[in-house]
Amino acid sequence: MFSTLVGSRLPPRYQRFFKLPERRQSCKAENTRETILGQAAQRWIEGHQASAGLYRLDSGQDAMGARVGLIDRAEQTIDVQSYLIKDDVSGNLIGLHLAAAADRGVRVRLLMDDALTEEVDSGLLSLDKHENIEVRVFNPFPRRRSRFISLLANFNILNRRMHNKTFTVDNQVTIVGGRNLADEYYQAGGETEFIDEDLLVIGEPVDDVSDGFDEYWNSPEAIPMAAFDRMVAHSSVAESVKEARKYVDEHLDTPFLKGMDSRLVEEFIAGRLALVGGSAEVVQDRPDKVRKLVRRRNSVTSDFLQKMVSAADKELIVISPYFVPQQQGVDFFGALVKKGVRVVIISNSLASTNHSSVHAVYARYRKPLLRQGVELYELRPRFEAMATETKLTLHSKVATVDRQRLFVGSFNLDPRSLYLNTEMGIAVDSPELSTNMATSILDTLPDFAYKLRLSRKGRLQWLLQTAGVEEVITTEPQTSLLRRFLTKLMSFLPIEEQM
Repeated sequence: MFSTLVGSRLPPRYQRFFKLPERRQSCKAENTRETILGQAAQRWIEGHQASAGLYRLDSGQDAMGARVGLIDRAEQTIDVQSYLIKDDVSGNLIGLHLAAAADRGVRVRLLMDDALTEEVDSGLLSLDKHENIEVRVFNPFPRRRSRFISLLANFNILNRRMHNKTFTVDNQVTIVGGRNLADEYYQAGGETEFIDEDLLVIGEPVDDVSDGFDEYWNSPEAIPMAAFDRMVAHSSVAESVKEARKYVDEHLDTPFLKGMDSRLVEEFIAGRLALVGGSAEVVQDRPDKVRKLVRRRNSVTSDFLQKMVSAADKELIVISPYFVPQQQGVDFFGALVKKGVRVVIISNSLASTNHSSVHAVYARYRKPLLRQGVELYELRPRFEAMATETKLTLHSKVATVDRQRLFVGSFNLDPRSLYLNTEMGIAVDSPELSTNMATSILDTLPDFAYKLRLSRKGRLQWLLQTAGVEEVITTEPQTSLLRRFLTKLMSFLPIEEQM
C-alpha cells in the first residue's frame, strides 16, 4: 500500500559517525478517498467547485486541537515534519495520540531536524520502537563529540537546517505554517507565547505536500533513529506512554488543556467548518539545498516569493519575526513604494524577540527602510489587555499581496532562510482569505505593535497608541540599558550572513 522498498547505505559523510541500520524508502498512501477525512474533503471540494479548501489557524489552542483531532481520526497514515519537538505538554500530548493511532494500525512517520534535538525527551524518541512508527532525523550532528566541535569541523553542512513544518493525515488534510511542536507555539500559558499562523488545507495541495514530505523522508540526509548510539531510548513504548500520560494528566487543569478540543476537525467531518475556497500552490525547497555549498544562491521558495511580492500594485503586508533585508531588500521594498505600493512590514521589537543577535543586524536597516517610505512596525511584548506577565514573541511568516494572494509558511526574510535552511509554505489565490488576513493584521497593529518613524533630526522614534493617546518613545521600548548595550555590541560582529 505504501510502496515500501529497501533503500541504500547511508551517505559516506554519515558512515563515520553512525551505525548502519537498514534504511527503507516509504511513500504516501495513494488510496485514502474512502477514509472519513477523505470523504469529508471530497464532499466539500465537489460542493464548492474549488481545487482547495483552507482554514486559518491563528489561535494556538485551535492549532493544537486540530492536530490532535486529525491524529485521532487518522485511519492509514500520519506524516509530521518539524524543526523542533519539545518535552513539554504539547510534545507529550502529540506523542500520546500518535502512539494511540499507531496502536490502531496507522503508519506514523515523524521527521525532525537535528538542530535542537537535545531538548527532545527520550520518551518521545522511544516511539520509534513501535512497529507502526518510524522517527528520522534530518542532517544529524555526530554523537561522539560535542555539538560545538562538530559544528566547527563540519560548518558548511551542519549550519544548514530543515526548517519546514507540515502535518498531514491520510494524505487528505494537511496543516502548513510556522508552528513547531512545543508549548510556546500554542499559547499554552508559559512565560513566553509565540504569535503564529497555520493553514489547514484540503484538496489538490495536500498531495503536493505529501510528495514533498516523501522527498525529504527518503533523502540521504534523513537518518533513522536506530543509527544513533546515545539518542535511542531504552524504555519501552508502554513505559514511555505511561510517563507521558502522567505528565499530561498533571496539567489537565490548566486553561490550555481545558480549552482545547477537536471541535474544528469534527466540524470539518460534519461539513460545518467554514473553509474558504481558492487555488493554492505548495512552494518547497529541495532537501539537497543543504548540500549546495555555493554561497548566496537563491532557492525555490525565495525565488517564488520574490516574484509574488514583486507583482504587488497597491499593498504588500509582510510579517517576518526575523527580518534582515540586507541592502538588496531595502532597494527592493523601496522600488515597490516608488511605484505606488503601500508596503507594511511587521517584525519583533528588541523586547519581544527571542534572538537578540538577529535584532542587532535587523536594526541596521530600520532607518534606510523608513527613508524609502516603508511602514515599519515592531511587536509589543506586553500590552494593557494582557492580564499576565507572559511575554509575546512574533513567529508568524505571512505575506499578503493586494488582498488577492497570500503566503503562509516557514520562510523568514533573512539570509538564513534565503541561502542556508530549507523552507516551505503555501501560496493561496483567494481574495476572501487574503482580505481577512490583511484586515485582521492592520486592525490589531495599534494594540499589538509600535509604529516606527524618523524624527526631524533623523532619529528613530516608536509611537505607542493607548486609549486614543499617542506616546513617543525615543529608545528601544521595554528594554534595559544592559540589553540595549549588549545588542549594540553584537551589531558590530560579522554575523549577518548567519542570521
